[in-house]
Amino acid sequence: MTVIAVATAVVLPLAFMAGGTPAGSTVSTLAVATTTTYDVGLLTDTARDAPANVDGPVSNDPNGQGQVAYPADNDGKLLRGVASYRQFPLGTGRACMTAKIPLGAVITVRNLNNGRKIECTNLNLGYVPPSFDIILNTSVFLELSELVDAPLTVELTW
Repeated sequence: MTVIAVATAVVLPLAFMAGGTPAGSTVSTLAVATTTTYDVGLLTDTARDAPANVDGPVSNDPNGQGQVAYPADNDGKLLRGVASYRQFPLGTGRACMTAKIPLGAVITVRNLNNGRKIECTNLNLGYVPPSFDIILNTSVFLELSELVDAPLTVELTW
């Protein structure tokens, strides 16, 4: 056992010194850099593009005042609120219920998140919780959005 320990103690340092680099040599690492150039035509085109005009009236005498935008005239038949869904009894396919719009009115419901619109008829089919402005039949709600998106921010017109 002693012979093996002495032999290992002599052989390992000799192997380490034999595997190194010579004393007068230097190690240099060469890194190759690659570049990518995209030709987007910015430097080759010396002609300017014509100015872009947006539709609308052009003022001949700018006075620093912008045009005033007025909301569409809807005779007060517009309501923004929160919609949810419930499975109504059979035979009430395009039904919805709300206490804020007269019974029997055909309501256009627009999802403010994605712009989809549906129409439904306001029926008295039960209780509308105070946290919601309108409750839609489940099949009608699916035309506006997925069920997991409930409650929805909607715009109601009638």
